[in-house]
Amino acid sequence: MNIENDRISGRQLGRMVFYDFFGLTTLVLPGYLARRAGMDGFFCLVLGFFAGYLFLLAVLAQMKRMRTDFPTYLSQRFGKVLTAVLLLCYLLTALFGAAYGLRMLADVIRKYLIRDTSMWLILGVLTVLAVYGLSAGLECRGRLYEVVFWFVALPLLILFFLSMFNVEPEGWLPVFAAEGGALAEGSYVVFALLMSVAFLPMLSEDVAKGADVPHVLKVSFVFSMCLNLALFLLLAGIFRTPTMAVMEEPALTLTAMVKVPGGFFERQDALLCGIWFVSVFAFVENALYYGVYCTRKICKRKEAGFFLFGAGLLVYVLALAMHGSPAFLDALARWYLRAAVPLLVTVTLLACILPAWCGREKGIAKTAGGEEGAA
Repeated sequence: MNIENDRISGRQLGRMVFYDFFGLTTLVLPGYLARRAGMDGFFCLVLGFFAGYLFLLAVLAQMKRMRTDFPTYLSQRFGKVLTAVLLLCYLLTALFGAAYGLRMLADVIRKYLIRDTSMWLILGVLTVLAVYGLSAGLECRGRLYEVVFWFVALPLLILFFLSMFNVEPEGWLPVFAAEGGALAEGSYVVFALLMSVAFLPMLSEDVAKGADVPHVLKVSFVFSMCLNLALFLLLAGIFRTPTMAVMEEPALTLTAMVKVPGGFFERQDALLCGIWFVSVFAFVENALYYGVYCTRKICKRKEAGFFLFGAGLLVYVLALAMHGSPAFLDALARWYLRAAVPLLVTVTLLACILPAWCGREKGIAKTAGGEEGAA
C-alpha cells in the first residue's frame, strides 16, 4: 500500500473502478433487458460486455502508449483547440453520469430506507458526502474502497448462494425469441453503461509506478461481468422475465425475498441493499472526479479548489431536474446514447489508430526517399 504519496496501488485502482462496472448495470439492466428482449436479455449482456471488453483493451493500449497526462496525449494527436472541445464533451458526459447515478441512489434510498423524506434533502446530503469524499484525495478513496470491497463482494456472493435454491430453470425459457433489432439495441445499452472505461486514462498519472494496471482492470471488468450474468439468471429463474419487466429494481426486490437462515437479521434486506448503496455512491464519486479532472485541465489548474464545489452543485441541480422531469431525463439519455457514446469510442479508436497510421506514412516516405537516393 502507498502511504501519503498521492498515488494509489494497482489493486486499489481495480477495486475502485469495479463499482463503475457493477453498480448501475446490476440495477438498471435486468429490468430493461427483460422488457426489451425477454430471456434473450442474457445474450444482450454477453454481447454488450464482450464489446465493452474489446473497448477496454483499446483503452489499455492507449494507456500503455501514454508518456504524459491524458490531455497532453490528446493534444499531441488532435491539437490543443480540439482537445479542449473533447475535454468539454468528457466533462458533460461525466456530469450526466454523476447526476444520473445520484438521482437513482436517492430514489432507492427514499424507497427502501427512509420513506417520506424530501428528495432535495436526500440529494443534498449525498452530494455533500460525495464532495467531502473527493476533497480527501484520490489516495484516501483508494484505501477506502479497497477495504469496502469485501463488505460488498461477500454479502453479494452469500445473496447469490441463498437465491440459488429458489431458481426454477423453466424460467430461462424461451430463448432466441427476440428480434434482431431488440437484441442489438439491448446490447448497445449494455455497452453504453460501460463507458466509464473511456475515462480510465485520467487515472493513469495517479497510479503507483510498477503497478500491473492492465491485469487489475481486466479482472475487475470480468468479475463484474460474471456478477451481472449470474444475477440475470437468478432473477429470471426466480421471478420470470415477464415479472422482471415490470419491476423497477429487480435486484433490490431479490434482497427482500431471500431470507438468511436462523433469523439473525430482522432487516437483512436493508443490509443487503447496502451493497448497491455503496456501489452506486462509488460510481457517483468516480464520475464526479472525472468531471473535476476535465475542468481542471481545461482551466489549466492543478488543484480542484472551487471546481469541486461547483461541480457538486451542478450535479445536485441536474439530479434534482432529472427527478422532477422524466422528459428531461429521457432527452439527456437519448443525447448520451446517440452522441456521447459514439464520440467517446471514436476518440479512443482514433487516438490508437493515428500513431500507427502516421508511423506507416513516415515509413513509406522514408522508403521512397531511400529508393530515390539509390536511383
